[in-house]
Amino acid sequence: MTDAKQTPEDQVLQHYREHAAGEPPSHLDAFILATAQREVPAQKPGLWRRWVQACQKPRWQVAFASLVGVALMLALVQRAPDQAPSYDFAPAPKASAPVAKKEAAEAPPSVARSLAAPSGAMSAPAQSESINAEMADEAKVSKRAAAPAKTLDEQLREVMRLQKAGQTQAADALLKTLHKRFPDENLTARLKALQKK
Repeated sequence: MTDAKQTPEDQVLQHYREHAAGEPPSHLDAFILATAQREVPAQKPGLWRRWVQACQKPRWQVAFASLVGVALMLALVQRAPDQAPSYDFAPAPKASAPVAKKEAAEAPPSVARSLAAPSGAMSAPAQSESINAEMADEAKVSKRAAAPAKTLDEQLREVMRLQKAGQTQAADALLKTLHKRFPDENLTARLKALQKK
C-alpha cells in the first residue's frame, strides 16, 4: 500500500538519508582547524602576565631584588630620627653678641675667657691655651657623662645641700638644669617632700 510513485520530496529525503551518515575525512578537519588557528590573531599577554614572566627571568630577578632593597633602605632611613652630628673637636657655633655674653657669664672661667674675647683679639699662644683649656673642660664633661648619672632624688638632695651651704646661685643653676631635663616632673613638690624627710 505504498505509493510506487515517489514525489520530489521523497527523493530528497532518500538522498539525505544515504549521505547523512558520512563525515568529512579527518585530514580535511585538521586542515580546517590549522587554517582557523593561523587566521586568529595571537593574543598579547596582560600586564600582570608580562610582569610574572619578567620576574621569572634570572637577570630581572636581580634587578627587582635590588630595587626592593633600595626601597626598604630608603624607608628605614626616612623613619630614623634625625640626629645632629656631634664632633668632639668641632668649633662652637658663633652666637650673637647678647647670647655670647650670657653664655660667657654662665660658663666656667676658662671657657668664659674664650667666649668673652673677640675672635681676632687673641694672640696665637692665648688661642692655644684656650683650646687646651676647652679640651680639658670637654674631657671633664665627657668623664662626667661616662659616670653613672645620679637619680633625680639624689640631685634634689644636692640642691638642698647647696642651699644649706649658702651657695644659692649654684643651687638655682642646678635646679634650672633639672627643670630642663625633667619638664614633666613637679620638682618643687618633690624638693619639699625631701626636705620633710
